[in-house]
Amino acid sequence: MASEEPLVQAALRIRQAAQATKGSGFAGVALRKGTVTVYWKGPLPSASRKMIDQEAAKVPVAVRPAAHSAQELSRAADEIGRKLRAAGDRSVVSIGYPVTGAGITATVAGTKTPTALADAQVPVTLARTATKIVKPASQSTAPRPRAGSPAVPGTARTTGAGDRVSALALGNWPNPSRQDDAVPAWGGAHVINSDATGGNHGWKTRAAGTNEVIDVDNRYHCTSSFPVLFGTQELMVGALSCGGPHRTFVDPSGDVVNTPTTGIGVDATSGVSLTIPKGGAEPYLYIDDPWSQTGWQIGGWEAPVAGQSVCISGAERGVFCEAEIDDEVGTETAYIPTSQGDSNETHNMTNISTHYHGGPIWDGRRPFKLADGSECNAYEYLKEVDEIGCSAVPLGPGDMGAAVFTLAAGTTTGVTIKGILVHQHDGDGQNPYSYHMVGSDRIAAVYDVTPLTSRNDRP
Repeated sequence: MASEEPLVQAALRIRQAAQATKGSGFAGVALRKGTVTVYWKGPLPSASRKMIDQEAAKVPVAVRPAAHSAQELSRAADEIGRKLRAAGDRSVVSIGYPVTGAGITATVAGTKTPTALADAQVPVTLARTATKIVKPASQSTAPRPRAGSPAVPGTARTTGAGDRVSALALGNWPNPSRQDDAVPAWGGAHVINSDATGGNHGWKTRAAGTNEVIDVDNRYHCTSSFPVLFGTQELMVGALSCGGPHRTFVDPSGDVVNTPTTGIGVDATSGVSLTIPKGGAEPYLYIDDPWSQTGWQIGGWEAPVAGQSVCISGAERGVFCEAEIDDEVGTETAYIPTSQGDSNETHNMTNISTHYHGGPIWDGRRPFKLADGSECNAYEYLKEVDEIGCSAVPLGPGDMGAAVFTLAAGTTTGVTIKGILVHQHDGDGQNPYSYHMVGSDRIAAVYDVTPLTSRNDRP
């Protein structure tokens, strides 16, 4: 990641300058094997060529031809969306376009092709899927101050689990930790929407006697993302699919972790929500596994760049760093199911691809810790049950809301936030190793907030 940083900064400067020029042929920019690659339709204007040459004096830069500019594809995608909404057609579950300027990509539920796509003035590449069904389910105080490190161990806990099992013994996770955050709050902690209308299979454990991997409960589990400032007020960023600021969130111990409010506006198309953490927040992000007690300072934030390597700090499966920003940067629109059983049309998202190699049992399966302290995908004697009950993908439903980050470089210490994970590509025929995120630049544009960092944190 550190080696990519000069390339990332050059790419961000090129993109910012190109996007400020009206009528630009700029299609996008990406990192390609140690080179900043700029995609451009038509001849480069002299001012743009000068700017690119300036960056090329610092890092390798290449310019490649594009069939369409970003402005062309944006207009085409907007027109398709307008026609679909006018027709009440929700069969297009996602639509976007890449930094290469090649055209529009769309994922469609069913076998029919909507007229809005067939009549598009730019090339459209189609993928087919089935509409995801959100299963309805039933569901069910103040946090403790953060103690010095190391903290005392937590106690054994039990929880009701609907009609699956009467009670489950959970692990003795540390307190405070991802599973039992304290005040002031850190990003990357486990949060549960108490007002959800259904569960999301976001927290697993082993059944006593059989070792079968089952849901802990029928509730909606997510990850708190990272703290921000609105003026002087400390807020916590989260995935809107997990719940808005008026919902009540608890940690796995049952402690309420936010102050519900109707005083914070929500942009339903943003994919992002803001909540008020009880006791405020600190500029830290939990790292390591799901029971982690340690964190990195948050040094700042910046927009994502295609081809950039990133890490993700999820509460269900811990930090994962074999991830990369895909070519659809800030251009994806998709329907995202929510904790209330409906879905939001969410705009300006970025795709992330993940991969994993080197697992102890399966090369492509990542081991991760369950609620009882045992591990999935980690032991040969559990292989038969884990093949069925343990997910093969590196991030789970309980990781939605996780901060996407890189290690800070230069004079900044800690981590740099790139955005927030909001959705897994989980429809039939879609790649479950791909995810949607919302970039930091989009969060700032929608909510006028700044990251809480080690530099602006108040005592």
